[in-house]
Amino acid sequence: MRIQITFENHLKPTFLPINTNYYLVKLIDSLVYSYKRYLKSLMPAGIKRSDFNLYTFSQLFIPERIIEDFKIGIVSPQFYWYVSSPYYQFLGLIAKELRDNKFIKIDGKRFEVSNVQFITAPSFDKSEAQFTCLSPVTVYKKLSDRCDQGKGMYKDHYLMPEDGVEYYKSLKRDLENKYYMIWKKKYSDIDFRMEFDKKYIKKRRNKISKVIYLNHNEKSPNHVKGVLAPLHNQADPEVLQLIYDAGLGQLNSLGFGMVETVNEPKY
Repeated sequence: MRIQITFENHLKPTFLPINTNYYLVKLIDSLVYSYKRYLKSLMPAGIKRSDFNLYTFSQLFIPERIIEDFKIGIVSPQFYWYVSSPYYQFLGLIAKELRDNKFIKIDGKRFEVSNVQFITAPSFDKSEAQFTCLSPVTVYKKLSDRCDQGKGMYKDHYLMPEDGVEYYKSLKRDLENKYYMIWKKKYSDIDFRMEFDKKYIKKRRNKISKVIYLNHNEKSPNHVKGVLAPLHNQADPEVLQLIYDAGLGQLNSLGFGMVETVNEPKY
């Protein structure tokens, strides 16, 4: 389940940082701040989470834009944003707050919320689906920092499709964890197979990775690496629904791994 939010852009062009994840995370936090205890209660007993995080969101979709000085200039009168979650309660609260507030701020820029629309989820009645990425798919693991061995210091190492078996095993393990958190039952050894579109990768000359900064200061080392490319998944229909609702890969609540179904890849 997901919602589409339409923002009005009255000042043209309006410039935003190229990486907006930091500001969109802050926006969601502000919208659900009063409901954090309620949302956390939706999580299964025994799951240790500081906050509710079973959701994901897309990048901003801006029909007309320009790039100047590492910023995006919004030229179109409207632009769009998608938020997805397997929990309708969470989406309902987001929709309510956006409709009540009528205006939001992104990086200090004020935008009118003209529409919040619930999107009907596709029917997954087959064990395969073609997706396109609305935000990068991210997989990572913790590695000891050699410079800080003995001090308990670790750094994030981002896996990519070329890492082979380890990459796809990590995706599968993450889906099994999400399945347990949402449906409160284990699904061991999910039959999950995935392949990024080879024609798209060839056309892009293997340049399908994207780095997103998670700080308002893009010189900060706090960054995430992911993949943006069409992909084909084979799994049980309920697992495909899970991918659609909760996202594929990790760091979903920071704006990674949101996908959309397509009949054919769009390049």
